[in-house]
Amino acid sequence: MGNIFTVLLSVMLFSIFPASAKDAGWQWYNETRIPQEVEQPPVPGPQPAPQDIMEKLATLQQATKRAMYEAILYPGVENFTRYFRLQNYWTQQAGLFSMSAKKAMLEHPELDYNLQHSHYNGTVRNQLAADFADQRRAIETLAQHYGVMFFYRGQDPTDTQLAQVVKNFRDTYGLSVIPVSVDGIINPLLPDSRTDAGQAARLGIRYFPALMLADPKSGSVRPVSYGFISQDDLAKQFLNVSTDFAPNF
Repeated sequence: MGNIFTVLLSVMLFSIFPASAKDAGWQWYNETRIPQEVEQPPVPGPQPAPQDIMEKLATLQQATKRAMYEAILYPGVENFTRYFRLQNYWTQQAGLFSMSAKKAMLEHPELDYNLQHSHYNGTVRNQLAADFADQRRAIETLAQHYGVMFFYRGQDPTDTQLAQVVKNFRDTYGLSVIPVSVDGIINPLLPDSRTDAGQAARLGIRYFPALMLADPKSGSVRPVSYGFISQDDLAKQFLNVSTDFAPNF
């Protein structure tokens, strides 16, 4: 019975699929398939060079300026919108720049100016106290090596006003100051003044009033200030001279 079923099934298959059809249909199974060629992507052509950063900046600035002028000269929704979008771009970039600066200060705290010179009002008193301490140290250091000579004109109102500053400064810091009157008029605030006997000319001092640092060993002098100066600024000037005007910012 099984053999008869097998024969019948074979007859039915051959009647439905002729030999030629079978050969054609089953050929792919026995033959090796030839893979289709993979299409290669086209070789990209030369890319344009990236725009120089300065050229890009100039282009954006010019576009913003032009859009603004067009919006002013030819008012309208479209012109204003074009300008305002460009303006918003600059605002956005400024905000990104500001935030990147804050992030950079955390990653590179040595760049943070606020660490050395706080900008907060609550720390002003501490900062001023530190500045005063630096100034006093500078004055005391200079006083150990130099004497201070004050050349003034007794009849000049500005020189007289500075004489008061010099007197207070000498009393505050205990400096050794030698007042020298170049016109022979002694200021009563500085009764220990000397009359100039050619010292100013020998030292090359031509502008008055003048405060000079004199080295008693070498006889050399260094100018501290010319003209009127307040006591606070004079203390700062001593600090500048002692550090050879090194920046503190």
